[in-house]
Amino acid sequence: MIELLVLALLILFFSILFDVVIGEPQNRIHPVVFIGITISNLKTRFISKNNKIAAGCFFLISIILINTVPLLAVLYLLYIAKNTILLILFAFIYIYFLKSTFSIRGMGTHVNRIINALEKGDLDSAKKYTSLVVRRDTSSMDSGKIASAAVETIAEGFVDGYLTPMFFYAFFGIAGAMVARVINTMDSNIAYRDNIHYEFGRCTAIGDSITNFITSRMAPFIFGISAFLLGIKYAKTRIVNTTDSLNAGYSMGAMAKVLGIRLEKSGEYIINPDAKSPGVNDIKKAMRIYYLSSVLTLLIFVIPVMLVLFVLHIFLLF
Repeated sequence: MIELLVLALLILFFSILFDVVIGEPQNRIHPVVFIGITISNLKTRFISKNNKIAAGCFFLISIILINTVPLLAVLYLLYIAKNTILLILFAFIYIYFLKSTFSIRGMGTHVNRIINALEKGDLDSAKKYTSLVVRRDTSSMDSGKIASAAVETIAEGFVDGYLTPMFFYAFFGIAGAMVARVINTMDSNIAYRDNIHYEFGRCTAIGDSITNFITSRMAPFIFGISAFLLGIKYAKTRIVNTTDSLNAGYSMGAMAKVLGIRLEKSGEYIINPDAKSPGVNDIKKAMRIYYLSSVLTLLIFVIPVMLVLFVLHIFLLF
């Protein structure tokens, strides 16, 4: 049994190493891109149904099954073979797909482009790079709104792009991490409030809210520890969630609090309205918090949970 725990921890370590050293795979071999392709190819078959809510729920379940069952079947067959070469292949596939469920280096790549453009005073490039990470229109943004969008992306991205997959991996392995990633990808693709997607994407939106419910409330705690360790002093005031999202306000509010800044999405919400508008230095601080929070997530949650579950499993066996 101890071999399984060691294997799970090694897979976790090498998936993190893969992300930090290599980064994202090319689009043509990226599992998340494949998820997007399956969504695009099958969407019209489901969205044309009369009962949009039911069709959306069946669509979500179908995409989850398509993107998890074959993977789990292959991993299971490779593992039970008890052949050294096949076990190595098992580990490589597991590491590759686990890495695809989260991104640490990728966040830095996107955000650093925004930082560099703002430092050069190139507002047009900053708007272009910001448009790659947010859904909102960036054409009329000033530097403060761009910095706000970048910090919001870092805060929210930490939850759905890292903490949630790690959370589900700790409890359910690659199956949990993949399901979390599929739901998040589905949410980005169909959970819109327009006339076409409002009912069709409702099941996905609810699924995404449930998936991130616990982790979004863990983020403020982790951000607070990171800010303390980084020597970032912040006022211990309560930030009210003014967003429409059930979850996003927690991570964004926590980041606004520890940085002492105002975050605003024009026409929708203002978080910490009495604080100053963010600047480039605040984006840099947010990224430092993001990186340290990624490490802390492993040390204070993921690895301890895996160890506790292992001990419980041993105890139940006897």
